Amino acid sequence: MPLPDWLLWLLPLPVATTGAIAWVAWRSRARRPQRPHESIRAHERFRSAMAAPLPAPRRRSGSRRG
Repeated sequence: MPLPDWLLWLLPLPVATTGAIAWVAWRSRARRPQRPHESIRAHERFRSAMAAPLPAPRRRSGSRRG
């Protein structure tokens, strides 16, 4: 017995909502505690990556106006 067209059209909404609820529950789960030195080392790596200078933007050679 085939499903009605309106049900097939509306089916992605509860599926997506259920998937979003599952994803949020998974991401907000309690994690095991890290050792302090591992956390500090990870934070230092993050800070050094954010402090690294960006390369200068490349300039175009020539004009593209037509």
